[in-house]
Amino acid sequence: MITYSIIQKSELEGTQRLDPEYYHPAYVRVVNTVQSHASSKRIEEIAKVLRGRNPIKYTESGIPVIRAVDLRDITNWENILNSSDQENLFYLKYGDILVSSIGAGSIGKIQLFLETDKKVATVSEVSVIRTKNYSPFALAAFLMSKYGYLQLERRITGSTGQLHLYPKDIGTVLTPILDQRVQNQLEDMISASHKHLIQSKSLYLQAEHMLLDELELGTVDFSQPNYYSVSLSQAQKVNRVDAEYFQPKYDKLIEHLKKTGKTKLLGEITSYIKRGVQPTYVKDGEIIVINSQHLGRYLLNIEATERTDYTFWETNRRSRLQRGDVLVYSTGAYVGRTNVWFEDRRGIASNHVTIIRPKEVCNSFYLAVYLNASPGLLQAEKCATGSGQREIYPDAITDFLVYLPSEEFQTEIAKLVIRSYEARKKAKALLEKAKQKVEEMIG
Repeated sequence: MITYSIIQKSELEGTQRLDPEYYHPAYVRVVNTVQSHASSKRIEEIAKVLRGRNPIKYTESGIPVIRAVDLRDITNWENILNSSDQENLFYLKYGDILVSSIGAGSIGKIQLFLETDKKVATVSEVSVIRTKNYSPFALAAFLMSKYGYLQLERRITGSTGQLHLYPKDIGTVLTPILDQRVQNQLEDMISASHKHLIQSKSLYLQAEHMLLDELELGTVDFSQPNYYSVSLSQAQKVNRVDAEYFQPKYDKLIEHLKKTGKTKLLGEITSYIKRGVQPTYVKDGEIIVINSQHLGRYLLNIEATERTDYTFWETNRRSRLQRGDVLVYSTGAYVGRTNVWFEDRRGIASNHVTIIRPKEVCNSFYLAVYLNASPGLLQAEKCATGSGQREIYPDAITDFLVYLPSEEFQTEIAKLVIRSYEARKKAKALLEKAKQKVEEMIG
């Protein structure tokens, strides 16, 4: 079916945009719907739209600096870079709306900055909307809704390789001005959502700390000498000659784990360790696709996933996910990061994700926490290969040493992770409720 719009010359928005995509019927309908609302204004009329500023350099400690990639999960401060360049940074304020403004992966992604006890900055690839006499909660909910997102999508310029969303264009987005009662309701929903997210992170960290305390890793000295030697026979045995593989800290970890008398090789306590399959992505498909970017520091970022169709599901049995599968980030920057698939929906893993299916002796949630903490991440770091693109393969993962405590201890860890999952689910439900409320009022 052919989709087209007929636009009068008088309806063209100046000479800035003459490309037909800008006047796609879906975009035109959204604007007409928002205009029909009793009161609507451009964002530039109710807010300043600013752009972050890049630090001169990043440092190991200092002021956290949020980048576009961080907007996928702004609660994950562990992976946010820092800068000591305090004078030249663009500092965020409570209630700032952050918009990912560069790149194909997450452009148009919205996050509301709600930190009150952190000094945080952002970079030029993030636009910042700072409202004046209007609720940032209401505006953020609108921008997350289809009426806001489609307007942002309409204003994206550039080619697939380098997409841009400029502050001046964000300022032209049309938004309804909701009455104060609705603004207050949206603030309550989004604030409650944020609290559940914080609770989710706290519960997960409790599980992780409980495990690390049990292992007494704090007693291990992981410091390393300036140099170390390895025999030729050792190098030949593992077919590795890179110095990184033989760092003494890895031997110290393995030695400490073995002393517990409760370790097994991962291959001994699992029935399945294989990578997924490169998917054929299908817009609005019914099958969830998990790739490496969806594996979070704590839990899966289901909301950001893409889709494939039932045909791909039928013909790629190896990549199918089962509830309780442990998924490992196997290609890219965060090799070793691990989450659990805890959904009742159909899903598949991409070729950059390894599926681990534990036997009954090992609880899936416990195993995910173990692999996602220092005992697992250090082993992943050791076994990863490649330079620009780090890889870890199923054969290497099979040989990971796993500390296997009592069933009761594993269950306690699992309970905390499940509670963390449930808190995150509540947070996402409240956010969805806020978006739906906006859409119902506009539509």
